[in-house]
Amino acid sequence: MSADVTVDGMQANLEAKIAALEAQIDDTRAKLDLAAAKLKSPDSHQTVQNHIRFLREYNDIRDIGTSLMGIIADNRRIQMKRVYEEFDVDEKD
Repeated sequence: MSADVTVDGMQANLEAKIAALEAQIDDTRAKLDLAAAKLKSPDSHQTVQNHIRFLREYNDIRDIGTSLMGIIADNRRIQMKRVYEEFDVDEKD
């Protein structure tokens, strides 16, 4: 009879562990759903399109800045390199 008690105890222990793990899975799924809901767009295609749009905007702004620095260099009759140094901008930026 003690073997039955031991087996019953082990089974109850395993069932309790399974229930705890299932609760942990449910909690993790809820956290995942909450994190996904906070994303602006969980759709990967839309995310890529947003990044492309931001890169284009960045490039446009960078081009305008470079043009303005060129105007400054022309007005002062100095090299662009000196204007970059004055504004603490790396030529690769």
